[in-house]
Amino acid sequence: MFEHSQIVLETGSDLPIDAVGWGVLALSLVVTGVWLAYVYR
Repeated sequence: MFEHSQIVLETGSDLPIDAVGWGVLALSLVVTGVWLAYVYR
């Protein structure tokens, strides 16, 4: 994880925003999936 953060910081100003956006999207999808599994079990 730290290596990924270093790569993001080294590549420039546009990528970190995109990486954070994709990370938030992936995390929200995981949370939604876990919530649905919990509700419909």
